[in-house]
Amino acid sequence: MTQPHSSTEKTALRRELRARRAVLSADQHQIAALAIARRVAGLRLVKPARRIAAYIATGSELSAWPVLLQALQRGSRVYLPRVPRRGRRLDFVRLDHAAQWRMGAYGIPEASHAEVITARELDVVFVPLLGFDDALARLGQGGGYYDSTFQFRRARRHWRRPLLVGIAFDEQRVDRLPVERWDLRLDLIVTPTKVYRASH
Repeated sequence: MTQPHSSTEKTALRRELRARRAVLSADQHQIAALAIARRVAGLRLVKPARRIAAYIATGSELSAWPVLLQALQRGSRVYLPRVPRRGRRLDFVRLDHAAQWRMGAYGIPEASHAEVITARELDVVFVPLLGFDDALARLGQGGGYYDSTFQFRRARRHWRRPLLVGIAFDEQRVDRLPVERWDLRLDLIVTPTKVYRASH
């Protein structure tokens, strides 16, 4: 059950973090997205035949397009999340020359393709976020889609596929996030200036 103080704290943090992101200029967005793609290349996360998922940014979210294009250029199989009509578990749609585009839930552009896979079949997932801390806790928009989709990872002690990688502006870091037991923790977070790693 959600603790009232935690819920209130998250609401306040979301408001603050959205405001931090909203003041960043288009140039800052572009510079950050390209810097993150360079760091991702250095981590060698994107390889031929790997199943890589990322997201289409909306509003003031950091663009994942430089990472997506890097994955396509390096021969990875690339997927985008699709919001279900019912429930909270995302599935993932192939992005290639055969993909068609349509408007999905929440006004987010969505790929349409014959190939659709589950979260368990992915190798690396680049995850959007509003805020994070040094323990790699993640604060999302509040819909619970990523927490629900990857809840199966919490039962695993050693094998943690897919690797969950948050990408964020440096301004999205906070000292400590309020965390509930169902909240997703990431394996890596990549910002323009730093790579944060999980201790597990």
